[in-house]
Amino acid sequence: MQVKTFEAVSMKQALQLVREQLGPRAVIVSSRSVRRDGGLFGLLGRKVLEVTAAVDEPAKEEPVSVKGALTPNLPPSRPRGTGVYHDIWAVKQAVDPLLDEIREIREKVTALDERATSEPVEARSDLAQIRTLLAALVGSGALVPDSDGPAVQRLFYFLVGRGIDEPLARSLVQRIVARVDPGALGDLDRLKLNLAGEMRNDLGRAERGGLPSRVQIFAGPTGVGKTTTIAKLAARAARSSPNGVLVITTDVHRVAAAEQMIRFGEMLSVPVEVAISPTDLSRAIAQARNREHIFVDTTGKSPRDTGGLRALGSLVEAAGEAELLLVLSATTRSSDSREILEAYRGLPYSRLILSKLDETRVYGELYNCVVRSGRPIACVTSGQAVPEHLESLDVAGILRKVLHG
Repeated sequence: MQVKTFEAVSMKQALQLVREQLGPRAVIVSSRSVRRDGGLFGLLGRKVLEVTAAVDEPAKEEPVSVKGALTPNLPPSRPRGTGVYHDIWAVKQAVDPLLDEIREIREKVTALDERATSEPVEARSDLAQIRTLLAALVGSGALVPDSDGPAVQRLFYFLVGRGIDEPLARSLVQRIVARVDPGALGDLDRLKLNLAGEMRNDLGRAERGGLPSRVQIFAGPTGVGKTTTIAKLAARAARSSPNGVLVITTDVHRVAAAEQMIRFGEMLSVPVEVAISPTDLSRAIAQARNREHIFVDTTGKSPRDTGGLRALGSLVEAAGEAELLLVLSATTRSSDSREILEAYRGLPYSRLILSKLDETRVYGELYNCVVRSGRPIACVTSGQAVPEHLESLDVAGILRKVLHG
């Protein structure tokens, strides 16, 4: 590892020196303001910024032998009657009787619905029991064998096709089946009307009151668009308060990331400060008492980086009365989003930001993230333009995106 200390009059100049001498892969280890000796016992000395940076020297590449590369060891082939197709056949044999039972139940539902007028008490009791059974079958996954089935099955596949997690889609269908009249189970349009109400209730539970904090910290995995999102929000805030905006970046472990934020600041005429430690961040916020909007960028943290997430928690704590927002990408796989939300659960984030909506055609992840986290969406982004590609979404807006695209 190569370590070097630089002196400069500003962080921008220091980062430029680091890049020139150590390259863009260098990381900032520490920074401090020092006074260099001058006349009168140093009282007239000039203040400079001392930055220490380091970079890993590239490892020597060992030659790779390709002998035998064209004759890989392949696993032995399976005999007929075993493997995936055999398993599928076994499952089909087990499921077919259950599907026959479901068809019989539907026929009973229709018959009971027809005699409900003449025998209202008994019929209602029987219908309630059958509705409960149907809901249980939906919950177990037995009521979604193929997309050519009845309306309930088509509703399930509609939800999955819109990007809703299968467990969440199954829960929605189960609740709808338990609530609607049996006669409506064959009407997809009526089921969708009930679907919108169920989803609205789910999303509404995450809505919270209160105004955004003056200080907002943006966290999330690497590559989800935190820096660009901050640039958009800062640009909008600067329109109404030209001198009231400050951006602080704590993402100094990558020289290129800090330089990008500084360039954004220059383009937007917004000051950008660099904070390497929680103490630096606390000091920068305290010195910016007159700023109406302070946006804090952070280093992207993998959900498996437990040490990095603990460090992020210390940073948030040092910021005092700040709001933490979690930035996620709408293009992230649902399984990965679940892992991210679980990893960030220990941090006090209050709202979500979903980015990169322009890179997908299905928006079920909006619903998935709100329901799984219990937090509302502050805004979404849909492109690189600053500050245009940014919009707020309420519950109705989320439903429009998810159900209609």
